[in-house]
Amino acid sequence: MIGLVRYGKEIGGFQFEENLPKPEVGDEDILIEVRAAGICGADLKHYGVENGATENKRIAGHEFSGVIVETGKDVVDWHIGDRVVSENTGYVCGKCHACSIGNFLVCPEKRSLGLSPGMDGGFTKYVKIPGEVLRVYKNALFRIPDNVSFEEAACLDPMSNAYMALAQRSQLLPGENVVIFGAGTLGLFSVQIAKSMGAANIILVASSRNKAVRFKVAEKLGVTHFITYDEEDVVERVRDIAGVHGIPVIVDCAGSPQALKQSLEIIRTNGQIIRVGMSFEPLEFSINDLSMNANSLIGHMAYNTTSLKNSLYMLERGMIDAKSLITHRLPLTSWKEGFEKMLSREAIKVILTYDGD
Repeated sequence: MIGLVRYGKEIGGFQFEENLPKPEVGDEDILIEVRAAGICGADLKHYGVENGATENKRIAGHEFSGVIVETGKDVVDWHIGDRVVSENTGYVCGKCHACSIGNFLVCPEKRSLGLSPGMDGGFTKYVKIPGEVLRVYKNALFRIPDNVSFEEAACLDPMSNAYMALAQRSQLLPGENVVIFGAGTLGLFSVQIAKSMGAANIILVASSRNKAVRFKVAEKLGVTHFITYDEEDVVERVRDIAGVHGIPVIVDCAGSPQALKQSLEIIRTNGQIIRVGMSFEPLEFSINDLSMNANSLIGHMAYNTTSLKNSLYMLERGMIDAKSLITHRLPLTSWKEGFEKMLSREAIKVILTYDGD
């Protein structure tokens, strides 16, 4: 097999390799032939960075879908030919508080396919789903509805992430305003969930670099107002748009300190800031306004079974649009082109398909 591999625990370490072995399937394991794998922002941060690592190898690609081509002799719930999408979990402890309440993706010992060392993902031909995780977390794999394509299903990760952030964690009411920071896949799925929840004004804040492609798609998906933070005063513009109604909910898919600072200035009292994006930069401003205005800052990570099931059902019913976000389809051997298109903001979501032997 060919595949896009990453080495090391630090940022970087991408290499394209040949002659990778086909995974061996144990008695409880499932083997998937990958039909679509998406490039994620989490992958993008490693692109072009040399970390010098030669250990802690894994095949990258944690957003993938495909067909089951082999099952272990003890597998009863899944069959060869099933069209499936993985939510990328390869291991959880099954014992911690998060696992005990079904919130497996924040298990302290969680290991992710395509992300964690030793856990191979979808930027190749075959992916093994370990039977060990399916014993503990049976919904780490889902069947794809007949009318949903492999490409659309490969977008389940950011789709479900946005669903949980807004539909499950926020208290947004129909007729209220919402601000979304970030025009990537997470931000644009958040736009759609906000629209489905009846948001009055959906205000998207992002760089002017997104105007050519992403803003046009975002408008189609439901954005009512755009603010370019590198050209406009974000706080002033939001206040002009929201007026006396204010902003009760902010979804921060960017994660920068600047986005948090602006969020604290524009959120109304008793509002919620849901932080999906991440940054390692230190904060150089006070967050006392959280207390003074009785606001909530909610750290958000990933999704759960409810998010996954409902997102797939919305996709099946045509209630959410993944096709508009898939702007480029490329063979795996053209992976660098896909990463470059995402870096330049020419692409929103790039889907890679296997083109090896």
